[in-house]
Amino acid sequence: MQLHKGQTCQKLGQARANRLPRCTRILAVHASPSSQPCCEDQPCSSSSPAPASMSRRGMLQAVPMLALAGMAATQLVRPGPALALAPGPRMPTAQEQAAIDAALKAAIPKNKAPVALRLAFHDAGTYLAATRDGGANASIQFELDRPENFGLKRGWRLVEQMRASLAGTPAEATVSDADLVALGGAYAVALCKGPRIPVRIGRAVAGGPDPEGRLPSEKASAAELKEQFAAKGFSAKEFLALSGAHTIGSKGFGDPYTFDTTYYVELLRKPWTNTQDAMASMIGLPTDHVLPDDPELAPLIAAYAADQPAFFADFAAAYTKMSELGAVWRAV
Repeated sequence: MQLHKGQTCQKLGQARANRLPRCTRILAVHASPSSQPCCEDQPCSSSSPAPASMSRRGMLQAVPMLALAGMAATQLVRPGPALALAPGPRMPTAQEQAAIDAALKAAIPKNKAPVALRLAFHDAGTYLAATRDGGANASIQFELDRPENFGLKRGWRLVEQMRASLAGTPAEATVSDADLVALGGAYAVALCKGPRIPVRIGRAVAGGPDPEGRLPSEKASAAELKEQFAAKGFSAKEFLALSGAHTIGSKGFGDPYTFDTTYYVELLRKPWTNTQDAMASMIGLPTDHVLPDDPELAPLIAAYAADQPAFFADFAAAYTKMSELGAVWRAV
């Protein structure tokens, strides 16, 4: 039987590939056609019939092609930049981080820090561990008319400004809107003299809203709050650390643009119980007021009130966990 040169190349190349490790064969199969060796200008065909025999001349002609096939497969599995594009979170490169920092600085002045942080909380807060959906995916953009998200349209505009600032930079194609929500919250904390929190990138963006009714009610009891945060995967201590975000903003816990332990100090003082001060009842939310009366949370409040480094460390860890809840990681 007379074999075409292309058939000889394909069959011997396949025989050689079958002796390679399985991961190498998979990569070779999925490589683009341009990366595969070919004989002259005739395409190889996987549908060609198997040869019954091969002449000595045909084998000698196939040897160079066999060597090229082995070299191509080796190139495919050699460690290199392509391996960094695997799905999963990663830290920004130095060039990306420089672009991110410039975008954050341009979009979020200190008086916008509270809304940037609240946006990150409300975006990730839709996660539910039982159903493994919701979370840090920028779905907040579709949920801005919900009552619990009142005032967050201003926060989403910050994301749009940051996205525009990244155009033409090394971060344009790698940092998503979901990443910008998480990055903006972390930047807000650092801007207000809180801990610096590294944020990984690679979050995919949702195409629609997350389910409703997953953020705590302002009338929830301490037990209900702990239960709702437990449903997202948080311990009582992590929940209390995250509650310290109320130290910035207009809730009355000290300076609105200083991230510190004043929140916990005020929880111990319970200023809202002072009936002689008409403004005292305006400090904090009802969900803040119930915390110091909870026997599990009270000693943790006292500990954070007395130890700012401990609070900073626990908040940073809990924020990182929150900012990755339910995230679907894309290749970046």
